This record gives sequence, structure tokens and C-alpha cells, in this order.
Amino acid sequence: MAAREPERALAAIGGSSGRIFDGTIAALIPAGLCYAVLFAIPMICLLVISTWRTSGFELVADFSLDNYAKIAASSLHRVLLIRTVAIGLIASAVVVPAAFAMSYVMRFVLERRAQLILQLVLISLFSGYIVRIYSWRTILGKQGLLNSGLKWLGLTNQPLEFLIYSNLATVITLSGLLLPLAVLPIYSAMVNISREHLEAALDLGSSRWRLIRTILVPMAMPGIRTAFAFAFLLAAGDFVTPALVGGTQGIMIGNVISDQFRGIGSNWPLGAALAFVTMVAVLLVYFIVLRLIQWVTRW
Repeated sequence: MAAREPERALAAIGGSSGRIFDGTIAALIPAGLCYAVLFAIPMICLLVISTWRTSGFELVADFSLDNYAKIAASSLHRVLLIRTVAIGLIASAVVVPAAFAMSYVMRFVLERRAQLILQLVLISLFSGYIVRIYSWRTILGKQGLLNSGLKWLGLTNQPLEFLIYSNLATVITLSGLLLPLAVLPIYSAMVNISREHLEAALDLGSSRWRLIRTILVPMAMPGIRTAFAFAFLLAAGDFVTPALVGGTQGIMIGNVISDQFRGIGSNWPLGAALAFVTMVAVLLVYFIVLRLIQWVTRW
């Protein structure tokens, strides 16, 4: 009997681990189905359509890579793609450090007021996306609050026209829209960072810059990664903001893609191919930047 007890114990452990595994699989099934129905299947359909062509106003299921060849040969698409990635990176370079600094203040400086500040951040998300874009348009417009304030202070005689209908206006508006989304994951990551870790590093002679670079940033990396994904991917994929505040000089690749799916001159296969090329380029830049951040925080 005593010799069989270890075997029974191992069998019990194996049975419990098997039940845990089965329970985990069962819990992931609903999420997997939602992912398949709402993302994977539509993306596969879009990929298939990108290899078709149009004849008049009809789609022709004829496998071809001509749409990708057109994109590669088009200087306009290359310029718009570069502009889209650049605007996404600039907006992210503004949003992520600002969200990191705000989260740091909430966690380690104004800890008692952190929940109040967090509620204010959440309240800013309650207003509609279009409403917030128009609010920034009101601030940056020729007769907006910023230009009116500068004229009232005597700093300018005429409105600063570059504040609206430009790439700068697009970056400013996107930064204002995405900042609350970036604060949430970074602050959530910093909540799990103990103050004692920072105090110990300072006691050992670490400078504040080295402390932030080698301790705080790596420990908050999950939140920073999520915040950068929110900022960069949403900024690069936006087409409403450039249309409303960017003007003709601020058109991004998203505007061209949306035009391919509506209107008389629509071209769904070309729009689908543009969407996939943009997605691959943006994801490639995203992973490169993440690797650079991880590399910088190691030395």
C-alpha cells in the first residue's frame, strides 16, 4: 500500500493539472470565437479581395498581384505611407512620454489625488471622438482660442495659419485624443511598482535618469508597450482627424484607403491591398521601436 501512495499522488496531480488545462481551454473558447469572427475572418476576406480586380462597378475574382504592383510603383502611395508612419511616430513620441510623466506624478508624487486625476482622465473619454476633434479644431482655428489669445496678448498681429489644416494640427489633435488612452495602461503598470525599489536604487547611488531608464521603464514596460500600441497604431490608422484638421496638406494613407471603399470611383481590391501594405509597414515599425526601447533600457 505504501508503495502505491506516490503513484496515487502523481495520478491526482496529473488529473488536477488536466482539469485546469481543460478549464483554461474552455475559458478561451469564447474569446477565440470572437477573435475569429470579428478579426481573423474579415482580415482573410480582405486579403482575398486584395488579389481581385474590378471591371466597371463589379468585382472580378481573378487572382492577381497587380494591386500590390501598383502600390509599389506609385510615388504618391509611398509618400503618403511615409507621412502616415512619421505622423504616427511623432504623435507617439509626444503621447507616451507625457503619459509616462503623468502616471509617475499620479503614482509617486500625488498619490493621494491619483484616483481623482484618474477619474478626470476617464471623464475626458466620455465625449465623442468627433466632438473632441472639433474641440481641437476650435482651439487651433484661425479664429480659435489659441490665435485669439495670442492676438489679445499682442504676440501676433495675424492668425498663425500653420496651426490648422497642416500636419502639425494633425499631430496636436491626435496627441490630445490619444493621451488619456496612453495614461491608463502606464499607470496600471506603475501601480505594481513599489516605492522601495526606487528608494533602494537612490540609496545605492543611482542617478534619477539612470533609475528611470534602468528600473522604472523596464518595470513599467508592459504598460508602455500597450500605450505605444494605442498611440502609434491608432494615429497611423486614423483618417477622420486628417480630414477635419489636416486639410489637403495633411492627407494620410487612411484617407486614400477609405476613398477606395466609397464613392463612384471606388476600388475595393486596391483599397484592401493598401490596407494590408499599411498594416505590415506599421507593425514592422512598431516592433522595431519596441526593440529599440528594450535595448536602450539595458545599458
